Amino acid sequence: MSLLAKYAILMGVVLAPLYAIMILAPGLAMRGLRTFPRSRVMGGVLSVIGFAWAGWLLHQTPMGRFEQYRQALYALLPVICILVNILNSELLAPRALGGIMMLVPAPLLGAARWHPSPWRYLVIVTAYVLVIKGMALILSPYIFRRGGERTVKSEALCRAWGGFGMAVAVLLVVLGITVY
Repeated sequence: MSLLAKYAILMGVVLAPLYAIMILAPGLAMRGLRTFPRSRVMGGVLSVIGFAWAGWLLHQTPMGRFEQYRQALYALLPVICILVNILNSELLAPRALGGIMMLVPAPLLGAARWHPSPWRYLVIVTAYVLVIKGMALILSPYIFRRGGERTVKSEALCRAWGGFGMAVAVLLVVLGITVY
């Protein structure tokens, strides 16, 4: 099984339960989407995940002439994470989600780069869409709230978006198993 297959299956498995909630319990999904932007707990959890991932990427990336600062950056990451959680708590959850959305494409693009299947372009386009959406969420976290309000105007619309998302998640799993 290729690395791209593993990533596609992982993305599908992570996304499927989120969209299943939108289909099976739209009321819960609607409340969750409305409360997520101001959730301090989710903001803290997602920011810790994002900073940990950034630290891992820092460990993996050759830094050239800045190699001498690597240890200082390792020490600063937890401090910066704590300061971000204290000083930038306003709409931290969508901002942290945006940061994670900007980190996800790095391994996806690395895995899709030399894969022979033309279906790899689906992963490449998805990666770039994630980067653009992630930048938008970091710069303007209100976009999440406005988009969430449009998505969950009614239970029927919530279920429709959940069905679309579930179809994408299933497609990723099927592509991971059969094509990649």
